[in-house]
Amino acid sequence: MRLPSLSRWLALLFLFKLAYLPAAEGGARPLGAPSTTDGPAVRPYHQEDLRDPTVSALARATPAGEASALARRVVPVLAEQLTFQTISPVNGHDVFEIESLYGKVVLRGNNGVAMASALNCYLEEFGHDEISWNCGNQLAVPCPAPSVARKVRVVSPHQFRYAYNYCTHGYTMAWWDWPRWEHELDFLALKGVNLALIIEGQEQVWIDALANFGYTEAEVRQWLCLPSHQPWLYMANIEAYGGPMSRGYVAQRLRLGQRIVARMRELGMAPVLQGYYGIVPSDFKRRFPDAKIHPQGEWCGLPRPDMLDPLDPLFAKLAAAFYGAQTRLFGPPGFLAADPFHEGGSTGGIDLAACARAIRGAMAKADPETTWVLQSWQDNPRQPMLDALDKSKLLVLDLFCETKENWRLRGQFGQTPWLWCTIQNFGGNVGLGSQFEVLRERPAQALAEAGPGRGQMRGIGALMEGSETQPLVWELFFQNAWSASAPDAEIWLRDYGQRRYGADNPSALRALHLLLETVYSPLADGAPLNSVVCARPSLEPFPKARLWGTTEPRYDATKLVEAWRNLLDAAATCGTSDGYRYDLADVSRQVLADLAGRYHQAILQAYAHKDAAALRQLSGRMLELLGDLDAVLATRKELLLGVWLADARRCGTTPEESDRCERGARELVTTWNRQDAITDYANRQWSGLVGTFYRDRWRAWLDALQAALASGREIDVPAIQAQIRDADLAWTLLHNAYPVDAHGDTIEVARRLFQKYASAAKVRQRTAQWIGINRERSGD
Repeated sequence: MRLPSLSRWLALLFLFKLAYLPAAEGGARPLGAPSTTDGPAVRPYHQEDLRDPTVSALARATPAGEASALARRVVPVLAEQLTFQTISPVNGHDVFEIESLYGKVVLRGNNGVAMASALNCYLEEFGHDEISWNCGNQLAVPCPAPSVARKVRVVSPHQFRYAYNYCTHGYTMAWWDWPRWEHELDFLALKGVNLALIIEGQEQVWIDALANFGYTEAEVRQWLCLPSHQPWLYMANIEAYGGPMSRGYVAQRLRLGQRIVARMRELGMAPVLQGYYGIVPSDFKRRFPDAKIHPQGEWCGLPRPDMLDPLDPLFAKLAAAFYGAQTRLFGPPGFLAADPFHEGGSTGGIDLAACARAIRGAMAKADPETTWVLQSWQDNPRQPMLDALDKSKLLVLDLFCETKENWRLRGQFGQTPWLWCTIQNFGGNVGLGSQFEVLRERPAQALAEAGPGRGQMRGIGALMEGSETQPLVWELFFQNAWSASAPDAEIWLRDYGQRRYGADNPSALRALHLLLETVYSPLADGAPLNSVVCARPSLEPFPKARLWGTTEPRYDATKLVEAWRNLLDAAATCGTSDGYRYDLADVSRQVLADLAGRYHQAILQAYAHKDAAALRQLSGRMLELLGDLDAVLATRKELLLGVWLADARRCGTTPEESDRCERGARELVTTWNRQDAITDYANRQWSGLVGTFYRDRWRAWLDALQAALASGREIDVPAIQAQIRDADLAWTLLHNAYPVDAHGDTIEVARRLFQKYASAAKVRQRTAQWIGINRERSGD
């Protein structure tokens, strides 16, 4: 189980061309060859075609050249003062060095990822800079480059540092273009990631594979899902949602996927591509009556694709067609992700051991050295499947280790190689909440217990469903990429604060400590914390914003106000840091979101006591708070609904397709689908959503409460909730534009809102009389 070398996959590609391409010129079309009946032939994968034309051929020919190009993108002001050199790995593990020589900073590594990690370490340790996962950076890069007194040498204790859940590609990446992906790959390399799931561009693979079984291109494009919902097709949860995808969009996605894979390989990062494990369209049985098909039922009210039994003779043929197309378009895979029976599915009548052997056998025919990557989630992967295989060709992602370490419960999956992974985010929800001590200690503990020579742990993985949230959490987690020991909490927090905010400021450090005592303190369970802002209102004191989760803070929310105050106190010193400004907006948002929950409970008290005056006043305050929350969110481009929708529309190749993409984007973050079956799973506290969508919900609910008191009748909860549901679904069909540029100064807006809400947020009462206390203390 090793990362594929450039020479190995090029050799395999050469042999593949010799055996494969001549046969395609006449007679029968080989399995996996491009369809010629519905459109132009698709250009096969050639790494050299996908390179950046602005970089010379000589510069890009080496890992050092790739690392140098990355440095020019990330820190152009320092680029000429940096020299990159290649060194050998250490016992198969990545290594980097940092040294000052002859007026230059020399950054060495055994591949592009190691050299990029050396750059990141240099920026953090010597420049006191911080690059976040798209949550504001602090890059006040010193120039000239600071010198390194003594050579630094670091060897990674992990064979693999992995990135991405399938869901990330929907909840975060659905509409990304190449510039955004290039930025992302730079970030992954800087943080040491050397293995990542990539599903972009797989649409053409399915088109070419199913063409061998009589499916037209148009039929497959109708069966595929839009990128917003596509991850759940590849996990066999849904099919044929949101499309059809146009031929032009498929070609656009293919080109994007090829560029991503090419850049990863240039940097020394291995892509994990989609594996084939039996998914077929639901009409496959009608076309092939003798095929052994296992219907998979429904997932969250939506029909699943059927599963072709891996022991059926058609399976081997379809798998060969799939991998033939994939190899032609993306090169030999190296790593393949495949999760039969993910989140349910029917195993009735399936010999699990034989099924596993057939799936793995098809992979091995595509590339004998391929590693099968599986997610440990619920009952997946089934142990009989793992036990039937050569475990050296398997890699299990233990997804949710921050809450449930399955590697302990399942005996390291029967001694199968695995990664200690963390999710941290569900649905791309915006909110602060994690377990700092778990992330700080447990990866190192697991390595000490089950690392090389003691067990099967092979590395770590960041498997969030949505990224671009909680920068502190991910910065802490990625410390494990190059360290076998847990960092000292106090030292790490102090250093992080200085890097993040550009100064060693006591108020900022106190704010970080207060975050550790509140939102990052140990949680009672692993259920995500949302806000009532994003929930459909009800008479429940803590209405759920999603089925699995809670809106009840597990920390002292009044204490968070002190963190807010301390961050504001640091503005004069730290205000030039974009990372500081992001965090200030984020903490402001969290305080107001928590306060909205207390407003809701006071509203219920007023309604229960039939206090119409208090209800009217509290209703006004709730709507005003939602408007103010929207205002602070609007100061950050990362927190704008308009960007998400505009990016979706930009992906369409026709006005009609742009409309479909926008609808998929709107649905995913609200109703999830047209059946309203997974409502608010992917809720977002974004400007635009808060100020219109969520605020309109609350206005309808509050009007209904007041009307009920005025009429002397109880509120008809089912009727008003049906009205809200219908309004939600209608919103997904709209095409009104939202701002795509941030507006307002974060510090000024946060300071104004602190003066307006801090007193109320520090009061623990949740009664109707609280409004009097609030008015008296706030002076309004």
